[in-house]
Amino acid sequence: MENTEAKEPSKYSLMVKPKPFKISEIAPDVTMSFTEEQYQKLRKGVGAGEMEDKWHIFFKDERLHFLRSWTGMEMYRAEILREKDGQGKYVITEFYVETDEEIVKGGASELDFEIFFQLIFWGLLGIDTRERFIKKYGEGPKGAMLTWSIFGRMFFPE
Repeated sequence: MENTEAKEPSKYSLMVKPKPFKISEIAPDVTMSFTEEQYQKLRKGVGAGEMEDKWHIFFKDERLHFLRSWTGMEMYRAEILREKDGQGKYVITEFYVETDEEIVKGGASELDFEIFFQLIFWGLLGIDTRERFIKKYGEGPKGAMLTWSIFGRMFFPE
């Protein structure tokens, strides 16, 4: 999957029933703090070019929008804030998950955070965090199928 700057698509659906999650509450061991260089990578997003690309991620109004590439449905959204310490760092403190039962079954779950985490760190920043996901959800054939259906080529770029 080529990591070229992703533009806002001409047609997509914003979240119908977004639910906010504070990262410090659901994953207290995770800090989503970014350097200026990482922030610029996040802003570029990633576009979906082929069927095997499951996500279209673009940046608009200081927010990252995570769309399923086939449907154009927004599944996650996160605002990137400049930290107040003046050190030139950026942070994501919460993210939103689509919870409308017509769109997703079962509402928001821990899996949503793990997907969001992978999309940020591996998908956008190129920091290999895939082992974290594999340990929780991706072992064996069933796990491999789940992982492919969620991430496609993003998770398996070779």
